[in-house]
Amino acid sequence: MIKRIDTIILLVKSIEKSVRFYKEKIGIPLRFKSPGWAEFVIGDVHLALHRQDGELATEDVPMPAVGVSVNLEVDDIDEMLIRLVSHGIDSVGGVKDYEFGRYFFITDPDGYIVGFREYKKEYSAQLPS
Repeated sequence: MIKRIDTIILLVKSIEKSVRFYKEKIGIPLRFKSPGWAEFVIGDVHLALHRQDGELATEDVPMPAVGVSVNLEVDDIDEMLIRLVSHGIDSVGGVKDYEFGRYFFITDPDGYIVGFREYKKEYSAQLPS
């Protein structure tokens, strides 16, 4: 029986570049790093970076990111956007207002979409904890 999502793994061209992005620019604490693997823990979910082996691993060959988006809940979406802009990262399309709250997204060094979401208090109270 499936209990929960344990790990989300993103295949990346450069462990070093991606670790800097997620650790320094976004601010996710790094749990572990090796030459081909890095792991962050957010709550009870692991976000892992795995080096893409083979020809597509080189920095100058584009590697399309397909079908993956990592979404992070934040306490203050404006504060998160200011942090990212201070690191030279702009949102794609700006902050949008939705029924559940506010949301924006960026792309990481490999083209993966990373979303940031701040729930409205009344909506957040309805979510399972």
